[in-house]
Amino acid sequence: MKPTAKQESMASFFNALAHPRRQMIFQVLRDMGREGIPYYRLQSRTGLTRATLSFHLRKMAEGRILNRKVKGKESWYSLNLSPFALFDAPI
Repeated sequence: MKPTAKQESMASFFNALAHPRRQMIFQVLRDMGREGIPYYRLQSRTGLTRATLSFHLRKMAEGRILNRKVKGKESWYSLNLSPFALFDAPI
């Protein structure tokens, strides 16, 4: 028996939040709301180095829980809430 697509998506979601630093980033993004936060402010709020923050943002993007948009020369990040819909219906 193979996992369903929904189960695979849920595994990616949970993996995206499996590290304490990613949970910290998640909380900062949650607090910022739909508008999000520019990368430099996210780095300042979390205290993470550029390399560490970029690594964890990549992991979160793989789990599809991040939105990234470019405004001018800045990258802005916010939460993508659509993966939470995975929990609305039975597996």
